[in-house]
Amino acid sequence: MARPSPYVRRRWLGREIRRLRDEHGIAGESLARAVGFPRQQLSALENGHLGPDIDLVSSICDYLAAGVNRRAAIMDAVTDGWATGWWMADAERMGARQAIYADLESGTKTISEYTQLVPGLLQTAAFADARLRSDPLRHADGFDTAAAVAARTHRQELLLATDGPVYDVVLDEVAIRRCAAEPKVVAEQLQHVMAVCAAHRSVTVRVLPIDASIAGHSAPQSAYSIYRYRDTPESLAVAVDTLTKDLVHTESAEIAPYLSLHSRLRAAALPLDASIRLLSDAVQRLSGVKEFQHDHRAIHDLAQVQPQRRRQLRRGRPRR
Repeated sequence: MARPSPYVRRRWLGREIRRLRDEHGIAGESLARAVGFPRQQLSALENGHLGPDIDLVSSICDYLAAGVNRRAAIMDAVTDGWATGWWMADAERMGARQAIYADLESGTKTISEYTQLVPGLLQTAAFADARLRSDPLRHADGFDTAAAVAARTHRQELLLATDGPVYDVVLDEVAIRRCAAEPKVVAEQLQHVMAVCAAHRSVTVRVLPIDASIAGHSAPQSAYSIYRYRDTPESLAVAVDTLTKDLVHTESAEIAPYLSLHSRLRAAALPLDASIRLLSDAVQRLSGVKEFQHDHRAIHDLAQVQPQRRRQLRRGRPRR
């Protein structure tokens, strides 16, 4: 996940061009005419569409006399906006919505999520396959379940790589109580979540109890993901999961409510060790076995590193 997200960089570039234009009090149509480009092309640039035109951006910087440092930052964003990630070649088969998430995950320092289903970044192949087949009407023509499952597996590999981001998940208890696949598949999925948490200190999963008391009586209405980036620390993005499409926010005013909400949800969620025990109990119940042998040492170790990991998450410097 080393490269900056092309999508986020294009959105930043569009905002910066609009800001530069507003500082000079020039309308879009007038600017387009002055630099010799169609107004529609300038609109596409400011809206963050694919492939920002380097000649157009360079002409705008010249005409509006952008400073040396500002011009360099803008032209860097042009280069990043043209970058082609691994997800682009197979976006149709893996699904356009998943391709957007893969794009947003690129170059992240931290990813924070609230979800009412085991998140895609932690799903097993069997669970992902079951979920992707559960609602075929959500998929466009050309979608291929096997390709989509393989893409989720690859995203998880990138997450868990040595240079992967810190991953902080608030998992709603409904994800454990409500079977989103066959019980055996769900049990194996929850075991996988526990195994990942035990093996990777950069991954934290805390369960939000159904009866949790959340500050301000907040009631999260949908799953969301918050992304912070390495190379552009001032850049953040939030993706909100809806039934038909995903909403992506990159404006600070749109992002702030999610940052506030996530801090309240994390405060109301169970501690790490209690969350692991709840997951373990769910596996036992789903497996139909009287005694489920989980790794007590792993749970103990997780509980011991929890305070230190919380500090690392705040600082944004994962321990490797």
